[in-house]
Amino acid sequence: MQCDNGGEFLNSSLRSSLSAHGTSLRLSCPHTSPQNGKAERAIRSINDIIRTLLVQAHMPPKFWVEALHTSTYLLNVRPSRAIQHNTPHFMLYGTHPSTFGCLCYPNLYATTPHKLSPRSTPCVLLGLPLEHKGYRCLDLLTRKVITSRHVVFDELTFPFAQ
Repeated sequence: MQCDNGGEFLNSSLRSSLSAHGTSLRLSCPHTSPQNGKAERAIRSINDIIRTLLVQAHMPPKFWVEALHTSTYLLNVRPSRAIQHNTPHFMLYGTHPSTFGCLCYPNLYATTPHKLSPRSTPCVLLGLPLEHKGYRCLDLLTRKVITSRHVVFDELTFPFAQ
């Protein structure tokens, strides 16, 4: 495995784990990012997408982790010549991914305390959860994250812009 001289790679725990799996570690020379060009370029692309997602949605930097998950997802579903320049997401669902940071309304019917309670609440789309099939939505009133499969999106409204 080749990596830079980052502190996360220069520890005995990682080295022993790699050795136990028969993997050797090779470090690039200090301050020579071209030796690890592919990885450095991928990191730059991801950082550019994170920055763009946060700026476009007017979201504060504290949501960088959510933007990171969304950026890696978007990179993995880029258009491909093999499917006539469509995205895998479009080929699978017939729609494009919903817009990060937009206003959304998750269905809360199953969790409402009373049958006359509101069926939803205004939220901000944080992206896709890693462990569920659905969407992560930030409740604007309680600041709690709601995971829901059934969500209505208003992709022209960005709550953090107001």
